[in-house]
Amino acid sequence: MHFVDLLLAGARLRSFRRGEALFHMADPSPDMVGIVDGVVDVVLEPGVDGPRLGFVAKAGNWLGAVGMPGMTQRRISAIARRDASVLAVSAHHIETVAMSDPDTWRHVAANIVSHFDNLGQLLHANVHRDNSVRILITLRRLYDFNDGATEFPLTQADLAEMAGLSRNSANRVMRRLVEEGLIETGYGWVRIVDQPRIMNILKRSHLPVWAGCERLEA
Repeated sequence: MHFVDLLLAGARLRSFRRGEALFHMADPSPDMVGIVDGVVDVVLEPGVDGPRLGFVAKAGNWLGAVGMPGMTQRRISAIARRDASVLAVSAHHIETVAMSDPDTWRHVAANIVSHFDNLGQLLHANVHRDNSVRILITLRRLYDFNDGATEFPLTQADLAEMAGLSRNSANRVMRRLVEEGLIETGYGWVRIVDQPRIMNILKRSHLPVWAGCERLEA
């Protein structure tokens, strides 16, 4: 059997209402979850600064793999932005699959690396001196780590939070990107219109191009 078939054979379907937590940071890591339907906020909780939106994950994303090796604590919180259905795969089942497929942990490790690539881009965005580049990196993250999705249920305040900007600063950038034909926005949503141009701008800003990553695809 294919690795993903073996993995999903032990999966359990779970449903979450909007605003409900799939898990919280520092929870135990008994499983990893794959988003089947819906949208999930990845929330960072650094301490004194309070929770902060770090990413928005759509169907196809797997969360929670970072804690699988060694059964360590969750690194992030995952909150349903919209009603969501996920497939939960226990660490015990992953270990069982690894007995049949020696590449199992390589697949899990590749998923973990993709999360660290995503984190690397988040950090890059939050320290860049150009506010436009901060927003463009954020849009690129949403696109790259959601299998090329182009539309997201995000407000400009959400994008500002992800990019480490004030709302006013983000709004000025977003208006300019709309005028340039790179994105479209509406009430509670943003759509990427010209991803190739966004990538060309970021290449000129010397952003690393290591976004390619292996996904746990069915």
